[in-house]
Amino acid sequence: MSRPADRARKVLAVAELLDLAGAPDEARDLLAAEVAADRTGAADRARLLGRLGAGHGHDRPSTALAQVRQARAGAEPEDRGWLLATEASVAARVGHPDTDGLLRSAGRARAAHPTPGAAVRLALARAARAFSAGAVPTARDLLAAVDPDHPAVRGEAVAVRTDRIEAQLALGGYDDAAVALDAAYADLPAGAGPALTALSCRRLLSVGALPEADARATLALDEPAGALGAEARSALVAARVEVAYRRGRPDRARTLLAAAGPEPDWPDRVPHAALGCAAAGDPEPARHRDRLRAVADDLTRTVRPVLLVAQYGPRLVRALLLLGDARRATAVAGRLAEVAARTRVPLWAGLAGHADGLVRRDPAALRAAVGSLRGTAARPALADALLDLARSPRVRLPEARTAAREAAALHGRAGATGDQESAQSWDARLDATRRRPAPRPPGHGLAALTAREAGVAELLAAGATKQQVAGRLHLSFHTVDTHVRAVYAKLGVRSRLQLARLWDARPVSAPPAASPSATPRSSRGAG
Repeated sequence: MSRPADRARKVLAVAELLDLAGAPDEARDLLAAEVAADRTGAADRARLLGRLGAGHGHDRPSTALAQVRQARAGAEPEDRGWLLATEASVAARVGHPDTDGLLRSAGRARAAHPTPGAAVRLALARAARAFSAGAVPTARDLLAAVDPDHPAVRGEAVAVRTDRIEAQLALGGYDDAAVALDAAYADLPAGAGPALTALSCRRLLSVGALPEADARATLALDEPAGALGAEARSALVAARVEVAYRRGRPDRARTLLAAAGPEPDWPDRVPHAALGCAAAGDPEPARHRDRLRAVADDLTRTVRPVLLVAQYGPRLVRALLLLGDARRATAVAGRLAEVAARTRVPLWAGLAGHADGLVRRDPAALRAAVGSLRGTAARPALADALLDLARSPRVRLPEARTAAREAAALHGRAGATGDQESAQSWDARLDATRRRPAPRPPGHGLAALTAREAGVAELLAAGATKQQVAGRLHLSFHTVDTHVRAVYAKLGVRSRLQLARLWDARPVSAPPAASPSATPRSSRGAG
């Protein structure tokens, strides 16, 4: 073995040890310095550059893809399988359009020159592709076929174990995930700590153990930024943001989000997607309009950001509807439905049904979602669905009050004092409606709307355009425009967003709007 080649192997070995010891920045610095020195041949330089790119995979996907692609140009045939599988794995995590082509190329390269490392990397890449499409059972089965304890794949053991835990969380197997996390903490090296803590916090958020999630995230965030990594840090900050919103402390949550800084462009913003999902809990979503829209757009490429914390998907749909962005809300709800079709467990039936019920303003869908979520341990997701059912204007008063009270109790047990107060306030509002019918002043307010004006208002609040309203109600555009002006004047609103908010918050005793069949299924707002 030549001296440069021997040095390259030693650098690779030291970099791996640094990663395992929880010093990823030092490992990358060492590799980058050796690549820059250019003391080795093309093949060894390709190995160094490939490992450097792999180290950026979870934090800077664009850098990782560029470096691994460059490494492939000078790689030996026996290294191409590992490099192509690594590139495919990074691409799959962010939903890159080249993923499928890279997977095919990696499979051919591995078949031509089989190595244990390439085999494991390819399994991880295929599992990542399944995750991005929402086919969680497929990802689980691919990962189950890998032996992370094999001596030849020691460097991939952390990725295999953490991805298996992600599959358990996405399937709603929270008890199994807890057992797997405990075992991983005991078995894996220190370098796995940040990723495991981030997964632990996500599990705690999903089951409603908010105080513990906040405490663990706070302790972990005291670690140096380099030791955590960008993706783990974003997940931990997102956990604290989620808890702050649910405890009724939006100013604290907004401070945490502001300190996290602006997000980069795709694909480098995908590792930070948890922050956008957590921001959906803000009662004033317009403060995070760009962040929420970016997350929604990225979900068209990969659904991985909403797989691990059960309530993220429906909360994002609700926030987009409050922004008046029915198009993106419908798209996100559609992606959740795709996950439910590919991952047939009660958790995803409930989450997809909840999102669908919000978009279509359909209390039957919300009821079905509540029924599915009762069979899971995802208590915050169940409480959210119950409160949305209570707020649905087409739900009878006794059912609405029962749902609001159960939501308040669930939120209270989870430590979500802010959400508990919201549910209790809604219950009190429903009680006041029962005891004191809303006044109907002539010429102003909801009571002043004619049946036709109420039908127009219902469709507008659901997100329909004037042209869609005209087609649905068989009216001319001019007639619809006249009705819209009358509705705005009687309700004292100046925009569609104000109308939607007022319409969704109207008392139960308000006059009925147009029949449910009059509402376009693809354009309804939050119920």
